[in-house]
Amino acid sequence: MKKSAPSFVRAYNRYNILTTIRVAELISRIDIAKSIGLSQASITGITADLIAEGLVEEKKPGAHEGGRPPILLAISPDGAYEIGINLTIEKIDVAITNFQAQIKAFHSIELDSAYYRAQDIVDIMAQAVQECMWEANFSKDQIAGIGIGIPGLVDSESGIIRFLPNYGWENINFRDLFQKKINIPTYIENSSNNLAIAEQWFGFGKGIDNFVVVTLQNGVGAGCIINGQLSRGCAGIAGEFGHLTMDPDGPLCRCGKKGCIEAYAGNNSLMRDARNAASKGIWDKKNPERLTFEDLIYAVHEKEPEILKFYNKAGKVLGMGIAHLITLLNPEKIFITGKGVQAKGALFDPMFQAVNKFVSPKFEGYGTEIIIKSWSETDWVRGAGTLVLNEIYKSPTIK
Repeated sequence: MKKSAPSFVRAYNRYNILTTIRVAELISRIDIAKSIGLSQASITGITADLIAEGLVEEKKPGAHEGGRPPILLAISPDGAYEIGINLTIEKIDVAITNFQAQIKAFHSIELDSAYYRAQDIVDIMAQAVQECMWEANFSKDQIAGIGIGIPGLVDSESGIIRFLPNYGWENINFRDLFQKKINIPTYIENSSNNLAIAEQWFGFGKGIDNFVVVTLQNGVGAGCIINGQLSRGCAGIAGEFGHLTMDPDGPLCRCGKKGCIEAYAGNNSLMRDARNAASKGIWDKKNPERLTFEDLIYAVHEKEPEILKFYNKAGKVLGMGIAHLITLLNPEKIFITGKGVQAKGALFDPMFQAVNKFVSPKFEGYGTEIIIKSWSETDWVRGAGTLVLNEIYKSPTIK
């Protein structure tokens, strides 16, 4: 049998040790050795390197029964800094985050045009990054890398945006355009996938090998962690949950098909329905062309009957889609997040009813827990920053 190259073995062991420390938060060298099956000598040598590099730090002694108390290890918050960028149709957000995804600086630039060329967005992003670093007194040599979140079809390996509904872009190597402009190592990924990565690294998905993050924003997306790894598919564009067809005769979706989940449950689609209702006089709302999502959520909380009908339908369609996810993937957990969670029970009561209706009783003994997460606009940039960590410190077995 051919032996593994020593450099590969050490890199693999290093990855496992760093991951074990990150998941445990505080752990002794002895417990790391027990957890991953390495000798204490190997653990001591590799952790010494990680401490010297500033990625890991020693903490106070842990609990013990007699003898010398063990020193505990933890991830060093300032072991690495990265920049996360997230693009939406309304704005570009930028944040500098540390090795624990804590935001050290934040900057945002509003987008006020209906259309931008790719180079336009590259220039605005670069400006936002430079302003964020300047305001926080960071230099380029302090930044390990930049992660970009895109609300569209992204092949992260090639750096190509396959399709961006907001501006109709197709097959643009956005990563290379931006990296050439900013001269910092850059990674690019679908925004929902970034949230799944962040959930795995720092959230409720830590230590869980199979879960899905469903995002409710202008559109509907999903990031799927399967057997501990993000599922990207053969072309890097897996996870387009919002474009599963629920009714082939349903409303037109931005992707060109009819009856997609997003065509019912995306914030843009719900805004479309509300504007149409106001224009026809079904819903008493002045100036429907100036309707905002905040207006829509206010109407939900005021229990406007017509708006509640739209959310009831959206919840049923979303629940049917989630039932399909449960049947197909059998995840341990499904996290639902994004701006759309503000609708609360108006959306989620019918969603849970639909999940219960469309998941076979045969699956009940292997139940998937569905968790509605609280939402912050900075979650997107934290996810984009975590993409950098995930790429730099990933297992050497992953391409």
